[in-house]
Amino acid sequence: MEVVNDNFYQLLPEIERAVDECTFIAIDGEFTGLHNGTMVSVFDTAAQYYQKLRNNCMDFLMVQFGLCAVKYDADRKKFTYRAYNFYTFPKPMSRYAPDCRFLCQSSSMEFLSNHNFDFNKLFKHGIPFLTGPDEQVLREELLNRYKQSCSQTQTPSKISDLILIPDNHKADVESACEKVKELIENENRTEVIIAEKTNSFVRKLIYQEVNRRYSDAKISLQPKVIEDMGSVMIAYKGRSKELMAKERMDREQIELEKAVGFSAVLKKISKSNKPVIGHNMTLDVCHMIHQFCIPLPTSYNEFQDIVKMISPRLLDTKYISCTEPLRDFFSSTILNDLNKTLLEQCPNYSILEPEVPEVGYSSDANNLHDAGFDAYLTSSVFVNLCNLYAKVRGIKEQICTDLSLLKSYQNKLYMIRYNEDPCLNLNGPEPKLQRSHVYHITFPPEWKTIDITNIFSPFTNVFIKYINDTSAWVALKDGSQAKAMNKILPKLQSIHKNIVLLPWSDYYKNKNTAATTLKRKIDECLSSNENNVDSSIVNDGCAVDGQTPEKVLLISKGHKVSTGDNVNPILEDKSIDLDVNSSVVPNNSTVDSKNDRATQSYTQTLKMKKSAETTELKTIFPVASWDE
Repeated sequence: MEVVNDNFYQLLPEIERAVDECTFIAIDGEFTGLHNGTMVSVFDTAAQYYQKLRNNCMDFLMVQFGLCAVKYDADRKKFTYRAYNFYTFPKPMSRYAPDCRFLCQSSSMEFLSNHNFDFNKLFKHGIPFLTGPDEQVLREELLNRYKQSCSQTQTPSKISDLILIPDNHKADVESACEKVKELIENENRTEVIIAEKTNSFVRKLIYQEVNRRYSDAKISLQPKVIEDMGSVMIAYKGRSKELMAKERMDREQIELEKAVGFSAVLKKISKSNKPVIGHNMTLDVCHMIHQFCIPLPTSYNEFQDIVKMISPRLLDTKYISCTEPLRDFFSSTILNDLNKTLLEQCPNYSILEPEVPEVGYSSDANNLHDAGFDAYLTSSVFVNLCNLYAKVRGIKEQICTDLSLLKSYQNKLYMIRYNEDPCLNLNGPEPKLQRSHVYHITFPPEWKTIDITNIFSPFTNVFIKYINDTSAWVALKDGSQAKAMNKILPKLQSIHKNIVLLPWSDYYKNKNTAATTLKRKIDECLSSNENNVDSSIVNDGCAVDGQTPEKVLLISKGHKVSTGDNVNPILEDKSIDLDVNSSVVPNNSTVDSKNDRATQSYTQTLKMKKSAETTELKTIFPVASWDE
C-alpha cells in the first residue's frame, strides 16, 4: 500500500498496530544516490567501511521506505503480512522547520526513473520528517514563544514610539478601528474580521491604533489565514492574552506533529524491539538513523551502540545467504535471484499471504525496486532461508518465531570482503584482520593487468582490486608467501623504478602522516592569511609547496577516474582529510639515463593541463590520470 502525506495520519494507527502484532519487520529503501566518489574496498576494516558510508553517502536522501510487518499464525502454520511503501520528503511543514539540502546522483535518478518511480508524488505528497535533535529544538522554541507571549504586557506606547500612519493606509486603519468599536458595543458578538489581505506593516499599524484607543476593553488581535480569503486580522473580545497564546501554541503544536511525520514510524519500530530484517541493509540502516533519528556519530564504536536504537536484533539476508552453511546453495545473492533459487530448491517453500488485499503484492508483480515490494520480497526470502537453514541443521522448530536459533547471524550486516567474514559486526570489536599479504601499488597509466601480475610473478595467483587508473590493491592468494614477498620488495622497487609498492600497513602509516602534515601546513597558511590586513595580497602571503592557501582549497570536483571497468566521479574533500583511496606516498625520484630526465614516482607523475591553476592543484593533490 502506498503511503503519502495525504493518507499518512489516517493509516498511522493501523501501521503502529501492525508493528505491535508482528513477528518481525522487513525494511528496504530507495535513495537519490549511493556514493559521492569514495568507493568501498574489499580490504576495508569495519571502521574504514563505516567512515566511507558516513562521509560519502549520507548527503543523499532516502526517498522511499518499504516496511513489511510479518506475523506467524501458529494455528494455520501460515505467515501473513502487511506491506507499506512510504514516500519520504523533507519539506518544511512550518516556517520554523529546517529547510533541508540533499545530493542527487544522476545514475541513481535514472535508475529510479527506469523503475517507474513517481517523482511528482514524492515532491508534492511526500511525508515530511524530523530528526530527534531537530524536533527537540523546535519544541523548546515553541515553549519559549509561548512563555514570551504570556509574559508580555500591553503597555501604552510612548508618543515618541508611535509610527506615523501614511495617508495611503489611513483608511484601512480607521476601518479596522471602527469594526473593533462596533465589536465592543455589540454584546452578542465575540469576534470580527477587521482587515483582509493585509501585509505585516498594516497589521503593525492596526495593532498600534487598537491598543492605543481601546487598551481597557480587553480586545485581542490575531492574524489568521482563511481559505478563499487569504491572510486576515481578527479581533476577539473578552479573551485573555494567555488564552490566545495557548491557542496559538496548540496550533503550532499540531504543525510540529505534522513536521515530525514519518519519524513517528521509526520511533514505533524502535519501541517495539521487534527483529528488523533487510537485504544488504547496511546503507538502509545508516540512512534510517541519520535521516529520521540522529546524525551518525563520527566514531564507529558509537555507531555500534546507536544502531541498537533501530532494533536490538538486525538480520541481513545477504549475509545469511553468502556464509556457511547456505552459501553453496546460491550462485547469486541478489535479492530476486535469491528468491528464485529458494523457490526452485525448497519443496516446502512458504508463500506469505497478505492480511487484506490492499496491503499485499501479487506474486508476479513486476515491482522490483519499489521499496514496499522489496521489503515484502525480503520477508519472503528470510522465511524460506530459515526453512532451508532448519533443514540443513536438522531443526524442527519454526526458526522465524525463535530467532535465538539464528544468534550467530544477529547484528551482522553484509559488507564486501576478500576471503574473510563479509560482515560489519555490531556485536563488539572487530577481530584483528590479516593484511600482511596485501600491497598497494601505484603504476603508470598505460599499464595493464598483465604488467601488475608480472611484478608478482615469483608467487602464486594474486587478487587485484583497482582503485583508479594508476593504483590498485594486490593480495597474495597464498598469505604464507607474504614473508618472502617482503624480502624481495626492495629489489622489486629498484628494478621497477616507475612504480611504488608498499605493504598495507606502510601505506596507511605514510598516508596518515602525509595527511596530517598537509593539513597542518594549510591551517598555518589560513591562520597567516586571517592576520593579513590587505586581503588583496593573500596570494603573495603563505604558500604550501609554492601554492597559495586559496588554491589549495579549490579542489576540483567531478574528474572521472577509472575504477575497474566502471567510471565514477571523484569528489575531492575540501576538508583536506585524504580518503582511504588516496595514494599518498613518499616522493621518490630517480634518473632515467635512457631518456635523460627524472623518472617520477606516482605522486610526481602528472598529466598537466595547460591551465596554471589546475597545474598547481595537481601538484598538491596528485592523481595519476586527469581528464584531457
